[in-house]
Amino acid sequence: MEEFQFARVFRDGVVLQRDEKINVWGRGAQGKVTVTLTGDTRRCASCDSDAEGYFCVCLDAVSGGDAKYRLRADCATGSVEIQDVCFGDVFLLAGQSNLSYCLSAVEKREEFEKRVRRCRVSVLHLQEDAVELSELTRPKMPQRELKREYGYITQDSEKIMSCSAIGVMSAVLLYERTGMPVGIVDTSMGGLSVESYLPREIAEEDADLKNFLLRAGRYVALSEYNRCGERNFTQLSGVYNEKIAPLTGLKFRAIIWYLGESSAFDYEHARYFKLELGRIVIHYRKLFGNIPFLAVQIAPEYYPYGDRFGYLYVNESISELQNEIEKYYAIPTYCAEPRWLIEDGDLYYHPIHTVNKEPVAKAIVQVLMNEKKFPSVASVRREGASIYCFVSDAGTGLSAQETLGGFTICGENGKYFPARAEIVGKDMIRLFSPHVQRPVHMTYAFCQDQSACNVRLKTGEALLPFRSERGSIHKGYYFSPPYWDLRQRYVRENCFGYNVGTCRLYPCWENGKIYGASCRIVYTRQGLKIKGQPKNRDYFFFGISPNICLSGQQNHLADFDYMILEMAADVQGVTFYGIAVRNARGEVFRFAPLNRGKTCDCVPMPTEKSGYCVELKRVYGGDMSVLPCSSQEREEFVQAEVLFRSLEPCTVNIYQIDFSDEPSILTYGESKQEEKRLDTQLPEKNK
Repeated sequence: MEEFQFARVFRDGVVLQRDEKINVWGRGAQGKVTVTLTGDTRRCASCDSDAEGYFCVCLDAVSGGDAKYRLRADCATGSVEIQDVCFGDVFLLAGQSNLSYCLSAVEKREEFEKRVRRCRVSVLHLQEDAVELSELTRPKMPQRELKREYGYITQDSEKIMSCSAIGVMSAVLLYERTGMPVGIVDTSMGGLSVESYLPREIAEEDADLKNFLLRAGRYVALSEYNRCGERNFTQLSGVYNEKIAPLTGLKFRAIIWYLGESSAFDYEHARYFKLELGRIVIHYRKLFGNIPFLAVQIAPEYYPYGDRFGYLYVNESISELQNEIEKYYAIPTYCAEPRWLIEDGDLYYHPIHTVNKEPVAKAIVQVLMNEKKFPSVASVRREGASIYCFVSDAGTGLSAQETLGGFTICGENGKYFPARAEIVGKDMIRLFSPHVQRPVHMTYAFCQDQSACNVRLKTGEALLPFRSERGSIHKGYYFSPPYWDLRQRYVRENCFGYNVGTCRLYPCWENGKIYGASCRIVYTRQGLKIKGQPKNRDYFFFGISPNICLSGQQNHLADFDYMILEMAADVQGVTFYGIAVRNARGEVFRFAPLNRGKTCDCVPMPTEKSGYCVELKRVYGGDMSVLPCSSQEREEFVQAEVLFRSLEPCTVNIYQIDFSDEPSILTYGESKQEEKRLDTQLPEKNK
């Protein structure tokens, strides 16, 4: 017979859920067991142990507060007691590295270290007991007891800095608002897959799910268990068996989920991720009661796997469950600028891990305190040339303080264009585009770079990403490149790991990269101001370049036939030369402007605001030959420069940039058309 003791979840410093019946269990008992809870009040209950020596009693609920209790169990073979038991709010953490990421490695760590010392926080950190992953194994079947002895880490321990940053920050924010002790049971670990939290029987009873897991290499039969080497730690049901099942009977205030990166592959993986997560919510509520389930969307990241849109699919799946499961709350992350690095020279900071965790913690606490969902697009209505989006959970209404960004719409041909958006009611947004006469579908924040996605409620909550068309992203499913929004100064480039390029902010616009002339770029509420100081050595050319070749970004030069610009110069004599481009071989060409619908070398710029249309289907070569330019050739362009020429200092204002498949028939004053010089003419290609 084992030594008489409480289950390992009951140790000195434990915080138990307030205002709930208290299940207390243990092992190694013989005969009758009496459990007593003593503090400012006394509670007692008895039971008979089973044939294997396990016992379980249920005590009356205790109101929360800082009062400390003693929990004692007595039986014929002895007694056991734990100290410093408190009652407050207890949370179960389930996730991978962005949840397990420790407090010592994030922004504001010194501030929260001081703040947590003034709180009553207790963390049961179910960390791994193997340094080498290849040495780690998981139990094949659900366990009644935790794998090994753990101790609670309290706010006074130096080890609190090694605990989950999101967990500790959330605990601090909650304690400061409620004054109630906070307990955390943390089961998270870097690299875990959703399958590791999924009970085996759920996968076994669903033939479709099992077939997917087999195809994806994620199904592990019992006969093959713990034979996966470094992948043992994330085997099917392994974490559930080892860390979740032994907690059965414990009461929680809520479950916080932050996992999905391992499913960021393609649409199929995300669909099954949604299925598995939904089953997990239902099953875990059988274990722990009908408590809130908070699912944090994974952090913005370019995953170069599958069809490369897996991050978007996973977050879409997390959002969809909010409309299908009660007391399930999706928490967006795109609304906080993701930062990946603390400047201390350590290589530990992988770009997949955001280090500004406080916004996530604040969102978690906001949901817990109010039990209110983040707003989402509940339905869309198509009416004429517009799409109307109805926003659920809009509270006091949508904020109209800024021009709304982040929307696209498409017609029946499935080709998406950036959409203009306006608030037309407390919970209604109208979308339209001059390029889509009969819109069919829309998206919001369904793009890799979401800096321009700014829809908020008046109370500050962000609108969840949404698209009305489901399925894999197809040709024509275009995202707005960052340089389209002339208010956006920087774009994030993410190359997944520091060893292949890391993550950083790049300017959306820079000095011309092809002609190289220097000018000054000024951002205004109306657009861009280009202050040029043209020099003879530069042939009096100047211009600015959008960053069109960044990891995870699409520049769309290959996807549309025309670029439309709205511009004006501040003086007479400025000339617009179109868009110079360079391909990966270093060859330079130029997309020319149209005048009266025909390609021309350049067009004069009046001082009043005017439209300019640049054809992308043809380019000028070095000898002024006009050459066809296929979509495949346009995909190879890595640099571009919006090009101007002036003999005097000047300022050019760019108010808007757009793409179209139809040319704008615009007329300008006559401009000198440079003749093709015979002495520079290249041999024509054989026809």
